[in-house]
Amino acid sequence: MTESAHNVKVLAVTGPTATGKTALAVRLARVFGGEVVSVDSRQVYRGLDIGSGKDLEEYASVPYHLIDVADPAAEVYHLHRFCREAYAAIADIARRGRLPVLCGGSALYLAALLQEYRLPGGELPLRSEGDLRRHQPEGAEPSFTPPFHLDPLVLGVYYERAVVRERIARRLDARLAAGLLDEVRRLHEKDGVSLEKLEFFGLEYREAARVLRGECTPEEMRGTLLNRIRQFAKRQDIFFRKMEREGVVIHWLREGREPDPEKLVGLFLAGKPLPPPGFRLADIRYAPASGGKPKRPEAHT
Repeated sequence: MTESAHNVKVLAVTGPTATGKTALAVRLARVFGGEVVSVDSRQVYRGLDIGSGKDLEEYASVPYHLIDVADPAAEVYHLHRFCREAYAAIADIARRGRLPVLCGGSALYLAALLQEYRLPGGELPLRSEGDLRRHQPEGAEPSFTPPFHLDPLVLGVYYERAVVRERIARRLDARLAAGLLDEVRRLHEKDGVSLEKLEFFGLEYREAARVLRGECTPEEMRGTLLNRIRQFAKRQDIFFRKMEREGVVIHWLREGREPDPEKLVGLFLAGKPLPPPGFRLADIRYAPASGGKPKRPEAHT
């Protein structure tokens, strides 16, 4: 059987920002002999450490992939490259008898893997019958088709929206105290990352670039950034709901603990039936004036 015919078992740990995905993924990788494949559009860049939340000290002896693989001053890391390198990392990990553990909150990147995105590359389709086939510029990457199928167990870390908002505030203050502004200043002044490129990286880097430009104070940056990160968490929520509606099964874990993630992974790796998810994010409705208090759905049976 060729590699393209294989279904490779993977564990995916995802969820909104500031919910503790990395800690859970690393713990499960350690228990089940896994290696982490980062699914984060900014952690791929060297030097974007504090703002992207790499938290490399959490990994300890657990190997990780797709972190610090791109130059922030000279490269733009895109979805096409991520898919190629993620599948290569997954294949390498599985070939060595280890468990690939996808971890991150870049929902588009995760969907590209779980839903097997096929991405156009070097050659475009015919515009109409009889026309010459058009091509991308010379040197463009060829079209991407997933080289094998993934058999995923997707775990999502769930906190009620009001709790996520508080966790975001605490994490932001911790990152500012850890030297976020100094990191961004170093990237610009020593590593040659332009202010325009820093803005391209979004959120922490965009707002810190505004401080360097003299457009706002650090205190003003903190308030604006807090709102923007909370808005980002809502957009992640929307994307996860979309994935569920499109057929991706996500087992949401309340506070990362309930149901027991180790039990779910053990059943999955043993090929045993899994219980259905207790709820779908897509079924939770928030009242406009609820302050983030959800109307709980009935558990699936």
